[in-house]
Amino acid sequence: NWSMKHVHRLIVLSATYRMSSTALHAAPETLNTDPENRWYWRGSAVRLEAQSVRDSLLALSGELDLTVGGPTIPAGDESSRRRSLYYFHSHNEHQKFLSMFDDANVLECYRRADSIVPQQALALENSSLVQQAAEKTAVILAAEAAQQSGLADAAGGLEFDRQFVRLGFRRILCCEATESELQAGVDFLQQMRTDAGGTDAAAADRAQAALVVALLNHNDFMTVR
Repeated sequence: NWSMKHVHRLIVLSATYRMSSTALHAAPETLNTDPENRWYWRGSAVRLEAQSVRDSLLALSGELDLTVGGPTIPAGDESSRRRSLYYFHSHNEHQKFLSMFDDANVLECYRRADSIVPQQALALENSSLVQQAAEKTAVILAAEAAQQSGLADAAGGLEFDRQFVRLGFRRILCCEATESELQAGVDFLQQMRTDAGGTDAAAADRAQAALVVALLNHNDFMTVR
């Protein structure tokens, strides 16, 4: 009877909607029969939309402005911390970061196309937005790691480093780090501190921000499963 609520309820309560997109615990015979998921035995992973990538970076760093309504943001304004949907978007004017991650096409009824190009990896590593978000996110993670590990000195302590890496995986990748990943993260922090010139607080800050940048470049940060 044209009840959209009924249709929505039917969809979200269905077994299909609740299928996991991971193949982690799938039966071997299932994986062997349809490894590419052509028959949709699980949900397909999808990449974050351009606006969600930028908003996620700002949310992690605690800077996302959730104010509702108001004027649009000029496409060239890189300093705004408002949600990305407020950027002015036309055929002639594009927000540079959003365009890098396949923003909606005005001339094609705002359709989106997924691409994988080197510029995206460069943007996630070198752009000022990512660098600033990484530094602020590292500060947040370090404060929580210090509280949970009982160590006030962010520049030292194996337990602090392990806790920082563990929290980074939880917050940025939404998963628990394996033991090998924890060890790799700790080794990375120690090496970066050495490369940064010592064990002082400044070197620790740079090392932690570098680890956050590495996690932001992980496929799981960009993927919805």
